Amino acid sequence: HERNAPNFPLDLAPIEAPSING
Repeated sequence: HERNAPNFPLDLAPIEAPSING
């Protein structure tokens, strides 16, 4: 998993912030 500026928010969004979904 490459943590790039335009890639990190798409791959880490549901992983680091699973509370956003519910």
